[in-house]
Amino acid sequence: MTRPVVIAVDCSTTGSKAVAFDADGVAVAEARRPYPRRSPRPGWQEQDAADWWNATADAIHDVVASLDDSSPPMALGITHQRETFVCLDERGEQLRPAILWLDTRAGEQIARLGSPAIHQLSGKPPSTTPSLYKLAWLAEHEPEVLARTALVLDVHGYLVRELTGEVATSWACADPMSMLDMATFTWSPQLVATAGLTLEQLPRLVAPGSVIGTVTATAAERTGLPVGLPVVAGAGDGQCAGLGAGVLTADRAYLNLGTGLTMGVHSASYRWDRAYRTLASPIAGAYTLESLLSSGALSIAWFRDALSGLTGDDREERLERMAAEVPVGARGLLFLPYLTSAETPYWDADARAAFVGLTDEHGRPEMYRAVLEGLAYEERLSLSLIERSTGQSVVSLVAMGGASRSRLFTQLLADVLERPVAVAAEVETTALGAAILAAAAVGLEDVKSVEEATQRMTRVAHVRYPDDGRRAVYREAARVYAELYPTLRSLFPQLSRLRAMSAS
Repeated sequence: MTRPVVIAVDCSTTGSKAVAFDADGVAVAEARRPYPRRSPRPGWQEQDAADWWNATADAIHDVVASLDDSSPPMALGITHQRETFVCLDERGEQLRPAILWLDTRAGEQIARLGSPAIHQLSGKPPSTTPSLYKLAWLAEHEPEVLARTALVLDVHGYLVRELTGEVATSWACADPMSMLDMATFTWSPQLVATAGLTLEQLPRLVAPGSVIGTVTATAAERTGLPVGLPVVAGAGDGQCAGLGAGVLTADRAYLNLGTGLTMGVHSASYRWDRAYRTLASPIAGAYTLESLLSSGALSIAWFRDALSGLTGDDREERLERMAAEVPVGARGLLFLPYLTSAETPYWDADARAAFVGLTDEHGRPEMYRAVLEGLAYEERLSLSLIERSTGQSVVSLVAMGGASRSRLFTQLLADVLERPVAVAAEVETTALGAAILAAAAVGLEDVKSVEEATQRMTRVAHVRYPDDGRRAVYREAARVYAELYPTLRSLFPQLSRLRAMSAS
C-alpha cells in the first residue's frame, strides 16, 4: 500500500535535519548534518550561511534515498532557528558571516533604539535576540556591508531561495527579526528604516502554510527531490514546536526544552507585553505569545561539560541519578539561569547566571539539581506573568525538545508549575510542526486544514502529574527565586564593565 509522505526540514543552531512523516505523524526516515558556529569576539555568534544549505541538501538527499516507491514525497516544509540572518550581494553571495539569534553584540543599539513604540509595533520587547538591533549595529560598524547588501534573508528565506529560486519567506519566519508590523503581518517601513535597511532589501512575505514555490531542476539534482515538488512556507522553530505538540488553544501551553527554553500559548488576537514576545502563529492570522530563556538546556550542557568533572557519554544520566537523591529545594541552593542574558520578563542584556546560597555542604548533586530547579522556577515565573497578561489560565503543558527525555526534569517541572506536563511522543516535534503545515497545504491523505492535520499527526507519550507533597517547599523556593534578579540587577552592569576590562 502506497503511503505518501511530507518532508520537514529543521535548520537549527547546530545543524540541519530532514524528517519524512506520513499522514499519521509517524517519522519514517530522517537524517541530520551538523555545522559549526563561531564566536570571533565575546558575545558574537556567527555561521556560514552556505553551511545551512549544504547540510540541508545532504540531509534531504539521505532521506529521499531511504524512501521507496511506496512512500513518495508530496511536499516539503521548513522550520528554522529564528532571528538569525545573512546579508547577500546581487549575485546571492554572502557578504559577511551570518549573525545568530544568540549574538549579543548590539547592547548599545538596544539601549538607544529600543522603545515602547517599537515594542508595540513589532511585538518584541527590546532585547538581544531581534535582528533589528544587530542590523542597526551593522549600519554603524560595517556600513559598507549594508551598502552592498541586495538582500537580507532569514534562514527560511535562504533555504527557500536555494530550493525554489523564489525570493520570499513566511511572515511567521520573518517576524522574529522585529521588522514586521504585527497587526498586519507586513514589513513596517518605520522598523525597516530603524534597522538601516530599505524595503527593496527584503524578501516577499507569504502566509505560513501556503505553497511558496516549487523545487527547481538544480535543487532536485542536489537533493534528490522531484522537480516541481511544492515547498510550503513554514514558521520559526518555537512556533512549529508548539504546533507539533498540538497546542492550538489558549488554555494549553508548549514548553520547548531546547538550547533556548521557550514557553508559548495561542492567541487569536494581537496583544503585546513585556511578559512575552508576540509572534506570528503557524495558523495564518493568529498569534503565539512566547516567553524565552536563551540558556535553557544550555545551562544543563554547561554544567555537564564545564563543572561536573565527569567523562563519558552517560554524564547526564549519572548527574541525574545523583540529583535525584538530593532533597527537594537542593538544600537551600538556588541557580539563576542567565548564562547569556535575561529575556522575559526583564530583557536585560547585562544579566548573568549565579549560584546563590552555596555552602561547604553543597557538591555536584546539589548544584545540578539547583540548575534544573532554577530553570523550572523561571518557567513558573513566566507562566504566571503570561496568565496575568492574558487573563487566561493554562491548565496543562506539553513538553518537547531534548531535555524532555529526562524523567527527573519533566517531573520537577510538573511539581514546580503545579500542573500536568505531558511529554510529546515525537522526538522531532519542531520538524513535525513544519510537516503538519506541508501536509495541510497539499491535502495529504485528504486532510482539509492545519487543525485537522494537527489532530491527526500529534500525540503524547506520557504525562507527569505534580506531587502535592512537594508543593510547600517549591512554592517557598519559587518565592525566594523571584527576588534574585531584582536584588542582583544593579550589579550586572558593573560586572559587564568588569568583563570588558578583563578581556582587554
